[in-house]
Amino acid sequence: MKTKFTPSINFRLLFVLLFVFLISESVSAVSYYFYVQLTNKNNSPYSLSNPSEFLSPKAIARRADFNIGRDSTDLPVNPAYIAQISNLGIMVHSRSKWMNGVTVLVSDSNIMSQVRTLPFVKRVQYTGKIDTPSPVSKKMKFQADSLNYGSATTQINQVNGTFLHNQGYTGKNITVGVLDAGFYNVNINPGFDSLRLSGRLLGTKDIAEPNSNIYALDTHGANVLSIMTGNLPAQYLGTAPHASFWLIRTEVVPTEYLVETDFWVSGIEFADSVGVDVVNSSLGYTQYDDPTMNFTYADMNGLVSRASRAATIAAEKGIIVCTSAGNEGTRAWRYISSPADADKILSVGSVTSTGSASSFSSYGPTYDERIKPEVCAMGSSTAYIFHSGVPTWGSGTSYSSPVIAGMMACFLQYIKANRSVYFVEDILQSVIRSGNRYGYPDPQMGYGIPNFQVAAANLPTYNGVNGIKSDNMIAYVDNSNKMLRIKLLDDIYLNGHIHIYTVTGQLFMTKKVTNSQMEFNISKLHQGIYLVSITNNGFVETHKIIIEK
Repeated sequence: MKTKFTPSINFRLLFVLLFVFLISESVSAVSYYFYVQLTNKNNSPYSLSNPSEFLSPKAIARRADFNIGRDSTDLPVNPAYIAQISNLGIMVHSRSKWMNGVTVLVSDSNIMSQVRTLPFVKRVQYTGKIDTPSPVSKKMKFQADSLNYGSATTQINQVNGTFLHNQGYTGKNITVGVLDAGFYNVNINPGFDSLRLSGRLLGTKDIAEPNSNIYALDTHGANVLSIMTGNLPAQYLGTAPHASFWLIRTEVVPTEYLVETDFWVSGIEFADSVGVDVVNSSLGYTQYDDPTMNFTYADMNGLVSRASRAATIAAEKGIIVCTSAGNEGTRAWRYISSPADADKILSVGSVTSTGSASSFSSYGPTYDERIKPEVCAMGSSTAYIFHSGVPTWGSGTSYSSPVIAGMMACFLQYIKANRSVYFVEDILQSVIRSGNRYGYPDPQMGYGIPNFQVAAANLPTYNGVNGIKSDNMIAYVDNSNKMLRIKLLDDIYLNGHIHIYTVTGQLFMTKKVTNSQMEFNISKLHQGIYLVSITNNGFVETHKIIIEK
């Protein structure tokens, strides 16, 4: 089930399209999606030493900003494997380098038996079908509510966004990727005039239907976008009015199949490749038109859905990911959806203008008992700009998430201007710790409503005394949270071990290196000097750290 509004269909236009679809001999009545999991990336023509072949300069720069090394997940899917699948007469619809898989679209599912026999194919999974064309235009009807940042004042003030805005941190030079269902009229809506005229609308990408007109489809993404960057002088101003945006369509409205989570994966990988800093996704997945594809609450652990796993990978690559928690609070499902269950991201619940939980907002925790949602923002009667260019309002966690995502763009701009070293985990924790329920999290509100002035004060600093910086790693002691955070800049230590010793040589802790970002709880260590040693296959690196109380 989607965490979004589904608009009504223009039936006259749909009838014309359906008629053309039925009389065309070149289009099959039913086509099927399959996800193909590949075994490896062996003999790839791409190399981590030449990232400009598969990452934009901005994506490379973001990794440098966060001191994130490149690894095999950055390498594209092996083109030789794609060619062999295509040579069977199969359309490779989209691909995922992070999952090392592809989504294919076939008219005859029997051909997948040939794919299964390919030596580089690990498994094949049916993920959905197309049995009707997507409607070209879908419009939503909302009651207009012209209030006066304009009608967005309450939702911005509630998170103290003015603290950042008043200092000039409005998202400038920060890129936001919006994953959604369509962006109806964004190319002509006066609410986006400043976005278009200032060159901050960087581009569009339709993963779901590559040949569609992204501006003639669903209104949902346009509404979400307006909450972040809409601008109607004296009537409306979004949370990140000077950020730049990529519009990425991953959602197909008329149907609901598992394949859309794979579209989502391809969408966030595209966002990474073009160098986005922040992602907003006001989409969520729980149940499908084909019940055999349904998730269960037990699947909401961040590890089952490929979309959730991709969200975590995006965070590990330096992207701040914000996603709606879901609108299931009063429904049988009740809990958060995918990818809101992902680790290292911000899942956003909904509150009213007075700060109480919206009844529809989905509950946490994740199945593995992590607090979700992390934060909340106004999602009941949230102001946005209607597709005709006038302020209106609507409700849902679809609308609370972009309030936070826009503010995160402004917060990141603030951090880049005031900090020499920063980590995604620290940015998220600073915001989470500013929540008005931080000391007593709630299953529906998580840590509550953030305050971005408090979040700025929560940011830890790296001063060279309590930190490490070398060619292969960067680490620092976050004394306020009693954590040692480590990031590897090279993969030579992956699968090795990190050891913490006292200066007398007593071993305090050992941890296997499972990814490029790790953290240690050091609350049990006394004040003093310690040694951090990292080892793997003959490589050894040892540094001193200072722990303060």
